[in-house]
Amino acid sequence: MKTEKSSLENIRKLIDENDIENAMEILNHSGDKSMWFQNARAVCLMRLNLPEKAVKILAPIVYPGSCVAVDPQVPDKIKLNLAEAMLLAGNIGGAMILVEENSQDCPLREKLKAIIKKWKQSQSLWTRLTLSFGALPYDKAVSVEGPLGEP
Repeated sequence: MKTEKSSLENIRKLIDENDIENAMEILNHSGDKSMWFQNARAVCLMRLNLPEKAVKILAPIVYPGSCVAVDPQVPDKIKLNLAEAMLLAGNIGGAMILVEENSQDCPLREKLKAIIKKWKQSQSLWTRLTLSFGALPYDKAVSVEGPLGEP
């Protein structure tokens, strides 16, 4: 019987190879509800163009008990995957907050910062002005080029 770590490594390998269907098959039959298995599931869902479902999986991990504060014990990778899923699902404001609050310099954070910057630059003067006053949009999906998420 495989250990949790070897199963997760196998799932990550399948995701990296873009074999999402087989990765989901393993995830669906594992019964493991750990945050890392849930993170892998959310990455698969983003890559299957189901970002809303990815948000539903990751949000309770990052914001436990429906609170408004981010759980500091959650690894940055999971927070940034939630931010990416939020961008794809149209919750730009939520994604912006997670990216800004994350201090780890990593490729995923830099990718998300660049996407948000490009999105801001594409907005009208009025929208940019409202953004500068802290009004955060929640209603427009942002295009993100793949691969989506980090398993």
